Amino acid sequence: MAELDITFEDMNYDDNTSTKRVMWEILDRAKRQTGFDAASDRIFIQVQERKNDGCLIFVTKLGAQKPEPVYPSYAKSYKKLYTGIKKKRLLYMFESSDNLLDACRQLMLLEYGGKSDIFADSEKYYLYIEDNREYCLDMLSEYGSLINNPFFSFYLDEHAKKIIASDAVQTFAEVFN
Repeated sequence: MAELDITFEDMNYDDNTSTKRVMWEILDRAKRQTGFDAASDRIFIQVQERKNDGCLIFVTKLGAQKPEPVYPSYAKSYKKLYTGIKKKRLLYMFESSDNLLDACRQLMLLEYGGKSDIFADSEKYYLYIEDNREYCLDMLSEYGSLINNPFFSFYLDEHAKKIIASDAVQTFAEVFN
């Protein structure tokens, strides 16, 4: 931070052009050193202040922005018929409650508003989450593993306990924050 002439307080302002310049300099260095290309997709940047040694910067690729579907004018009335259909749910497994908590906090920061449930067995935690086709769900694989098995819900019913129902992401993040 000293080398780039910036303070943590400077990083809190969206309209600060020097902060944006510094962030792009950091991301360019990361690309040269590791191959991480932040310019290829949308990104989410989170900065946490450290007491004695600057800050930690977390950069998450959110993926390309998904375009809104274009419906012909006659199809708009049909779209209303299908709004009540049950949405697809995704199931993620987390090795620890800390990983699950970090994922829930990130979802809250990205304003996720779908339904979710949290389960636990003797070793792992599970987040059953509604797929609203939101870009913020892309980052969940940084914290846990997607379980792509439609029969795994039977395992949850038999061997796991539902800890939080309905709005688990928000509840878990608020309770353990």
